[in-house]
Amino acid sequence: MATDGGLILVIDWKKIRNDFPALERTINGRPVVYLDSACMALKPRQVIDAMNEYYEQYPACGGRSIHKFGEEASNAYIASRGKFAKFINAAQQEECIWTRNATESLNIVASSVSLPKGSKIITTSLEHHSGSLPFVERAKRDGLNIEIVKAQPDGTFDMEDWKKAIDNKTSLISVVHSSNVTGTVAPMREIVELAHDRGALVMCDDAQYAPHHPLDVQALDVDFSAISVHKMCGPTGMGVLYGKMELLESMNMCLYGGDTVSDVRFENNKILPEYLPPPEKYEAGLQNYAGAIGAGAAAEYLQSIGMREIEKHERSLLEMALKRLLEMEHVHILGTDDISIKTGLVTFTVDTVPSAHDVATFLNDEHNVMVRSGWHCVGPFHYQMGIDPKKGTARASFYLYNNQSDVETFLEGMDLLIEASS
Repeated sequence: MATDGGLILVIDWKKIRNDFPALERTINGRPVVYLDSACMALKPRQVIDAMNEYYEQYPACGGRSIHKFGEEASNAYIASRGKFAKFINAAQQEECIWTRNATESLNIVASSVSLPKGSKIITTSLEHHSGSLPFVERAKRDGLNIEIVKAQPDGTFDMEDWKKAIDNKTSLISVVHSSNVTGTVAPMREIVELAHDRGALVMCDDAQYAPHHPLDVQALDVDFSAISVHKMCGPTGMGVLYGKMELLESMNMCLYGGDTVSDVRFENNKILPEYLPPPEKYEAGLQNYAGAIGAGAAAEYLQSIGMREIEKHERSLLEMALKRLLEMEHVHILGTDDISIKTGLVTFTVDTVPSAHDVATFLNDEHNVMVRSGWHCVGPFHYQMGIDPKKGTARASFYLYNNQSDVETFLEGMDLLIEASS
């Protein structure tokens, strides 16, 4: 239950579900069961309406034009940054940089932060490719060392492995806060504290964590955070890079051009730019104003419900699904079944079908149940676990708009799949 001024509010999950127009569809006369939110969250009317308002009422350039449309676009754009800063409890809204996605946020840090020669970068075997490859390439580019901390078979981390890996030569760590494969939540506070004690910066991949759990970047003391807005009920093509202001100020720019400068002089046949501080420093060119406005609306929407309430709701659905899946013959769960350290998703294989794509196809065609299949852009962990990425794993993920009926339909489909393929 959420609170409002000391009053206890009961969350009306049915009413919340009605906010999502995509769930009003029927396919072949049956309702949609959408269990792929870890890939892409559905969008509530509040977000759609906020973006449409921009396109219909003030579709202009923010920060450039002084007419009324431009003023309204600028005000909405700035306000949305403030809403997002509040969502993650950033110290100041200028620490939130608009990007295209979490992948771009991770790449900006990997390519732009200053790292000493001969230092070491650490990442893990559980990372999304976007959380490891930019740092692998940075190490390759600058001749830095890179070390991989292996996740445990259940998707958790052993802090002893981190204590061995992080030394006084470690300059940067990239670690996933919540895995998009196992759903496990990393011990981020302990990792950050250990890293800072030994002089290292921490890049936290919050693409899967931020939509489902309360995120307080100041309490975590994390140096950087990458967030995908499309996974948290916001528009596609929008991400956020959070960084501590002193680090954003010291990092190299990665894009140059319009809106990054306060002045560009021409003296003695030379072009002499004076660059703006963050966030403009990292937001070159015309911005996705509608996307930013939608991102702010999404953050506001989730906060109005309460992230702790969303977390509890998802875990109740996850508990229901896990209990039955663990009892099913031929089904093998990837990751821990401890819901207290999981985001609301479950990844699994079925040994009576050739690949995870067969699972997803059967559930979709026979029951309108939409799950993800593949390697989920986490090849290393699949190889670590001896799973052929081409065969992949199936993943069902739950969000605030799902209900017990969705889980029951999914489980019924799984029973019929096993019966048909055994």
